[in-house]
Amino acid sequence: MSTDRLEFNVTGMDIDIVETIPVKWQGRAIDSGPIHIGLGEPGSHGIIDYEAGTVEVEFRSKIEFPELAESLEELGADPGVYAPVSMVIRSGGAVLEGHRLRLAGKGTISEHVLFDPEQTRVDVRAPSQCKPDAGSGSGEEIREALRNGKSVSWNFNPEEKRVEVTLPDALGGETHLLSLSGSYTLTAAGTDAASS
Repeated sequence: MSTDRLEFNVTGMDIDIVETIPVKWQGRAIDSGPIHIGLGEPGSHGIIDYEAGTVEVEFRSKIEFPELAESLEELGADPGVYAPVSMVIRSGGAVLEGHRLRLAGKGTISEHVLFDPEQTRVDVRAPSQCKPDAGSGSGEEIREALRNGKSVSWNFNPEEKRVEVTLPDALGGETHLLSLSGSYTLTAAGTDAASS
């Protein structure tokens, strides 16, 4: 492969939605409580083209909402209603100065009792900044670290509202603009860290 292209795996994802979401279920108003997004099924991966200055990535994620799940359980809902949600987020964007990554994309929900994939929409807007961990070095140093098999994490700015979520009709059908906090981690494909 050209030295201007780097294939990678997504080896970490620890993201929280800053806001809570009001949902409606069977005539009841329920607050979502904290929502966490982590890695789901294996296979999250992507490629950076340094010559073109572009990045493409597929995040295979799992969304959990423990407080909402507890509320639904107390209301007698079937466990399938409050099971974690699997979602694939396909994103693309630019590699900016300092190896910041500017990504935007769409999420596709897998079959779920509560979140109808036909009615649930997730759009991820590009952030103005998604910076590597402090201390990761310059853009060139981060590029070299990735090539040497080191894992590097990128952090969201929790003050930016960058995810638009439209709920299915069964949950009220409303659209919410949300912020993310936390990070995701990339490791060059074919390294021990990427395979673990």
